[in-house]
Amino acid sequence: MLRRLGLVLLIVAAACAAPPAPAADDPPAANLALQGTRWVMRIDDAPPRTEAPTLEFSAEGRAGGFTGCNQWFAQIEQANGGLSFHSVGVTRRACEAPAMDIERAFSESLAHTRSAQRDGDDLILFGEEAEQLARFMPAA
Repeated sequence: MLRRLGLVLLIVAAACAAPPAPAADDPPAANLALQGTRWVMRIDDAPPRTEAPTLEFSAEGRAGGFTGCNQWFAQIEQANGGLSFHSVGVTRRACEAPAMDIERAFSESLAHTRSAQRDGDDLILFGEEAEQLARFMPAA
């Protein structure tokens, strides 16, 4: 009797520890349609004459734009609702603060992006822990 109870408890514990299997009818998360779109980063309390970083998605799985100081370009990967930037390159022009500070923050946002979603007209980039990294409005 104790042996049978131990076996039942072992099976119940193993079942509870296993991650739930995804439902067969759950579709993968949809990718955002970003090809051909252009965005400007929203910066709270930006000093006058500060240029905001831009983000432009091409049809070839690439993105690029302006960092606030330099031009940038990258490969993008979109799968199962995720978004990430790879092989990011930036020109090497030196700028004064606050442009370099904005560039640094923007570059960090690109490096840590794992997903994106639309919020009304805005595009929001999120990190691995679903934290908001940057918010963009459509470019005029």
